[in-house]
Amino acid sequence: MDPTIRHAAFDLIVFDADDTLWESALYFERAEEDFLMLMRALGMDTTGVRQLVHRRDIERLSLTGYGARPYLGTLKAVLEDLCPDRPPWADKAFMEIGAALLGHPVILLPGAEEALGWVSVSGLRALVYTMGEPDHQNDKFSRSGLDRLVAECVVVPEKTAKELERLFREKHADPASCIVVGNSPRSDINPALETGATAVLCARERLWQAEKEDILYPSRVNHIETLAELPALVRSLLKAPI
Repeated sequence: MDPTIRHAAFDLIVFDADDTLWESALYFERAEEDFLMLMRALGMDTTGVRQLVHRRDIERLSLTGYGARPYLGTLKAVLEDLCPDRPPWADKAFMEIGAALLGHPVILLPGAEEALGWVSVSGLRALVYTMGEPDHQNDKFSRSGLDRLVAECVVVPEKTAKELERLFREKHADPASCIVVGNSPRSDINPALETGATAVLCARERLWQAEKEDILYPSRVNHIETLAELPALVRSLLKAPI
């Protein structure tokens, strides 16, 4: 069957990256657990340390933004404050924790490659839209191999409705003709709903606390278990054969 969409209502599909296209939260969790193991070895109460890390991680967002390096900066500040006279081996261990987080393998989530492959031959435009540090995010995009299926990865400091509207303007796309696919109510779904785009939630069991938020208009959200379900969902939304 010809995969090209004819008389389609949609023009652009915007894909979130971390925890939508590839695994991410798992590696932050592992970094945190390794850090807590380090702090326990230094004589600290890990329950209190975990609470302090989470509180400071939320507090620093308005100053440092999202990303692995800012998160590691939070961990380093906690280490400095609680263990100022630590032994040299502790600093070496912390550097190894950071290196593991920054260089973790890019493991695609189920259906990611298939969904982007389908989009690439469907006649729809597509791009990856994520937040954090451009060099780190673009490195993951390159290592994922998905750059052969979608040409562009747009990285912003924070994903908001205003940023999404700006993206649509730059791409000369009517929000009503756009689909936003992501796992986060705060950064993906609510901005899409606010702009008038079609929101597709591909929920994950792991969700960072800062990304949890009540969905503005639950009845307008489309749900899929994996990205493998996206082509069928778009077909149903178009109500036309593809």
